[in-house]
Amino acid sequence: MKFLFLFIALLECGFVSADSQQPNKQVYITEDINRFWQAADSLQTTRTHADSLNIIQTVYLDRMSRGGRVFIKMKGYTAAEYLRTINRYPKYLAQLRRKTQYISQYQTKLDSVFGTLQSIIPGYKTPRVCFAIGCFRGGGTARKNLILLGTEIALADSTMDFSEFKGNLRDNLKHGINMPNLVAHESIHCQQHHNRNSTLLSLALHEGTANFLTTLIFGRAELGVDLNYAAAHECELWQEFKTAADGTDISQWFYNTGTIKNRPPDLGYFIGARICEAYYNRQPDKAKAIATLLDHRKQSEVFEQSGYTGNCKS
Repeated sequence: MKFLFLFIALLECGFVSADSQQPNKQVYITEDINRFWQAADSLQTTRTHADSLNIIQTVYLDRMSRGGRVFIKMKGYTAAEYLRTINRYPKYLAQLRRKTQYISQYQTKLDSVFGTLQSIIPGYKTPRVCFAIGCFRGGGTARKNLILLGTEIALADSTMDFSEFKGNLRDNLKHGINMPNLVAHESIHCQQHHNRNSTLLSLALHEGTANFLTTLIFGRAELGVDLNYAAAHECELWQEFKTAADGTDISQWFYNTGTIKNRPPDLGYFIGARICEAYYNRQPDKAKAIATLLDHRKQSEVFEQSGYTGNCKS
């Protein structure tokens, strides 16, 4: 219902046209997936650790697409880490291999996602999407107009065997990843412009904008967050967050799946999305509100005008 109201509002403002409801010509980069499986198969003939590392380096890493090389550089993946991953998760990777054979079916779904976003977000530019296989350190990231997917996470669903995993990583994978949701989130990052600063608050608004707009437009649960826990502890999370908001330590809030103790990881996404939601709800011009959320220069304006108080009772 929220999507319907938003769509009508943007139509009345002149932001939606018949031509804009189709995505731009989309480029999906998938060849790195086959190169990974070629490397994995070639390991069966190696006799030494050095030989195995050389296979991964020469068959997979050295032959990656331009987008794949960006993925490797951003993540800092090495041949040694890939070898450990292949040896540690053989059951899961066998299931993943079968799923990657049908990657074109996911592309059809993503075309629909891009078409919807193009009809809602003024000036939306459809990004390219690179499917690669990483070492379970992130399902997706974006750089300029390129989405980089860690397909080993992006294709996870609840039917797969997670017996080889432990802790938060196991819980997150077992919950399943909604790839269209993930790609929508990263695609919104591609629309954000101007540099953000290095504070926790700036990162929260950067990620929160992508989570909020994805949820607003598609009506899906926020990405990568235990919403039950977050909603039940919203006030105390806010009290903790606001004391650290102007600092640069993000360790308790972001990218901490393998390190956080005693609570779910990545709760900064939740707080950021709540601030963005509060701001959006108070703005009469919704199209302008979306444009403001996407402009990093206006993060102080978003925070100050949101009126967000953590849903605290007093």
